Amino acid sequence: MVDTATVHRLRQIHATPATVLASATTGVMDLIERNKGDADRILGEVRLRPEDIADPYNELILAQFCRLFEEAARQTGNDNFGLHFGESFRPQQLGVIGYAAISSPTLYAAVRNMESFFPAHQGLSSFGLMQDGDMLWLSYAVFDPHIEQRRQDAELSMGMFLNIFRHALGHDWAPLEVRFEHEAPDAPQDHERVFRAPVRFGRRTNAFAFRRRDLDVRMPTQDPYLFSVLEPFLRSRVELTRQPEDFASRVRNQIKLHLGDIPPTIGEMAKVFGMSDQSFQRELRDSGVTFQQLVTAARKDLALHYMNDPNMPLTEVAHSLGYSELSAFSRAFRGWTGMSPQRYRQSH
Repeated sequence: MVDTATVHRLRQIHATPATVLASATTGVMDLIERNKGDADRILGEVRLRPEDIADPYNELILAQFCRLFEEAARQTGNDNFGLHFGESFRPQQLGVIGYAAISSPTLYAAVRNMESFFPAHQGLSSFGLMQDGDMLWLSYAVFDPHIEQRRQDAELSMGMFLNIFRHALGHDWAPLEVRFEHEAPDAPQDHERVFRAPVRFGRRTNAFAFRRRDLDVRMPTQDPYLFSVLEPFLRSRVELTRQPEDFASRVRNQIKLHLGDIPPTIGEMAKVFGMSDQSFQRELRDSGVTFQQLVTAARKDLALHYMNDPNMPLTEVAHSLGYSELSAFSRAFRGWTGMSPQRYRQSH
């Protein structure tokens, strides 16, 4: 069980809405117009002004950013608006973090640099690598509770990340598989055209799979001098916005991404963050929560999310949360909600 004080601290972690740099909207006005939409009207619907997105260093509320693309999809009648936006989005358009990626020496370094500096670009989100046998998954998820509709953001973001890989590996490169959290749209063929890979929906996170050797390729635009200029700026932004609670939030989010893939242990999570076990535990102590409390909170969050899908078997829910047996999951779920998983589904 998570005690009341811990619940309060975890709620405080998510009390402030997340932000994203306006560079992520580069080109959205043009795409709206090409889809015969009214850009000013769409911006007005989400309470943004053209000047809000004109400055790439301006911070937008992430919830507004997501609503912008959901509203653009609705008003233009293009259900795949976010997908098409991400498809044409060049890494340089992402701003400082995009230039940091393409100026890195290798694709591996590019991904790791984006992982380290992603909080400087966007808050309450997770971006990183997950190991799966001889494959790796590049995963992305938004954890801001203020945001309910996330489909357009997920599709445009995965398209952006795909183009960083294609910047290094060539335009014809394709992942092994692509996954999205949201349910399948009416016409998913367009997604397979963009990614040139099987696309699955209703999954645990947004991710695409690839071979480890793909990361060894050198970036064609590597620029050590440019990276040396960008790195201090990105590092200062991460440190400026970083609070002790932020670390707990990031750990909780990473636990969500890795549950069912690797054991949620301190040692494994410390490796994910590139830290020693001792440094990792010290950061957690500064955050005022224990690792086990974060594991429990992550499992509860995901359990309630999965229980909303009546087609997901309870044994699969248990496995996705890192439980080896359904009985162990059932006991934990009863402790969280006061009822069994079966009864919870019937009542909801």
